[in-house]
Amino acid sequence: MDQTIQEKSLEIPGEKIGLLKRQWMKIYTPLIELFKLQIRMNLRTKHLDMRTTKFTTDPAMLDKATLFVRSILIGFTPEDALLALENDAYLYSFNVNDVKFLKGSHMTRAIGRIIGKNGNVKNTIEQVSKTKIRIIEDRINILGGKENINVSKDAICKLIMGSEPSKIQNKLRTLSSKLKEKYGHIETIYKEY
Repeated sequence: MDQTIQEKSLEIPGEKIGLLKRQWMKIYTPLIELFKLQIRMNLRTKHLDMRTTKFTTDPAMLDKATLFVRSILIGFTPEDALLALENDAYLYSFNVNDVKFLKGSHMTRAIGRIIGKNGNVKNTIEQVSKTKIRIIEDRINILGGKENINVSKDAICKLIMGSEPSKIQNKLRTLSSKLKEKYGHIETIYKEY
């Protein structure tokens, strides 16, 4: 099994090095144990270096590992970023102004509609679409599968355009019940074992 060793280097912003140090074991462990990659933090050049080993089964694991680390740097928790290690996982980012140009209090209200009271709207979108969402200033980051990202992006765009959060939540609940009828309760079966 003669594989070529592939390397990838990811530049780490200076303000994120402390975050990486605090979360190092949660980042390091999945990459070593699941993907059999070698990883090191070069503090002099502020780069995270990763490379495959002879035990790495798929060279595409390097791209998944990069997505995993980028997700953490954006603001996802390491537990949420594990979603990036699935086969069809993507990270989709957009600004609120990409959907509709807003300034000042209008922007604040639009972000407030997305989050909802105590995070209820955002949590409903995450649960129904099986994605993870992080909102940092006016930038929205969605992590999940391609179809799932489209569901959450559609709901978020409608909220930015001014739809009532309760209306969007009701549509998402209806969609959730239709999906449960179609696919059954597969998720609960797997969680019991």
